[in-house]
Amino acid sequence: IQLDWTGSVLFMLFIASLYFGVKSLQSSANHGMSLVILLAAFLLGGVFIGVERRKAQPMLELSLFKNKLFSISVFCSFLSFFAIASNNFIQPFYLLKVQEVTPAMAGMFMMTYPVVMFIVAPLSGALSDKIGSEILGFIGLAISSCGLFCMAGLGVASPMWFYMLGVALMALGASLFQSPNTSLIMSTVPKDKLGTAGSINGLVRNLGMVFGISLSTVILYTMMSTKLGYSTTDFVPGRADAFVYGMHFVYWFAAGICLVGVCLTGLRWWGSKHRRAAED
Repeated sequence: IQLDWTGSVLFMLFIASLYFGVKSLQSSANHGMSLVILLAAFLLGGVFIGVERRKAQPMLELSLFKNKLFSISVFCSFLSFFAIASNNFIQPFYLLKVQEVTPAMAGMFMMTYPVVMFIVAPLSGALSDKIGSEILGFIGLAISSCGLFCMAGLGVASPMWFYMLGVALMALGASLFQSPNTSLIMSTVPKDKLGTAGSINGLVRNLGMVFGISLSTVILYTMMSTKLGYSTTDFVPGRADAFVYGMHFVYWFAAGICLVGVCLTGLRWWGSKHRRAAED
């Protein structure tokens, strides 16, 4: 097996330019440069795909994406981790700067997410064997969307139980979604491609988190600047209302992203249901 050096370099340049293009949008003075970088990223992505299609041993097995179930499941994984990363970026600032709790208490409140996942995640695999991975993935993303909409309702003086409710719903939804979705991804590829499928799933997970944080930062500071009337890239002391204003847009955006995943998993479930009915 030969390493695909050409594909690796092109992919590295594509991801790096895409990331820096999104990141540079945070500065209102660099929008022109941001668009140039993003255009270069898409051109590099197109060149990468063209090169990989002609490779006998490509870095990325593009043929796997011909399977619609695999493509939908991978894309839904990206959307899920995008939404999770948006929340992870916002939480510490909200607790420490807006609610003004101590770092120790902030850590305790943030433990809500991993504790719920610790309890529910081991059960989701067994549950998916009973009711099906497709429907469980749909339910999971739907619950995550509800959690994100709850978080979008947080204010400067919101009670902490409401914050914990939103986080618990997001964690419950993610726990129900991730294991069945990973199972679907791995079940759609031949046995000799399981390693490649797992690598793609891991790549998509990391990309979702990277771009979730990047775009959330852009949205937060852009909307904060709109509220304040001047440009800012930091929390402004005494203006918690501006942070909450920007935070709402981040959570609405993340919830919208999650709802796209709900629609796709719903279509996946509907298609699987009709496919099984046709086979019977």
